[in-house]
Amino acid sequence: MRRLIVTLIAAATMLGSGILGSAAVENCRTGDSALCASDSNCHWDFQRRGCYQGPAAHVDPCAVHDGKDICNADTTIGCKWNVDSNACEQAK
Repeated sequence: MRRLIVTLIAAATMLGSGILGSAAVENCRTGDSALCASDSNCHWDFQRRGCYQGPAAHVDPCAVHDGKDICNADTTIGCKWNVDSNACEQAK
């Protein structure tokens, strides 16, 4: 009888932890970037190393170009050098 009670308590504990684990992934609370990326309501932030709710902040892909010549030569994603801000920006 005691073994049955211990077995039932252990089974209830295991089931409860499984439910809590799946709820954590649903609320973007996971440390796994692959699980985070698979959920359309979450995004992985590489700077803060975590999974967060909502879409990722937009980052200008042309911002990595430091020089004017390199910026203007990148026609693949449409980069243009902005003289006012002295930075490379994506043409709109």
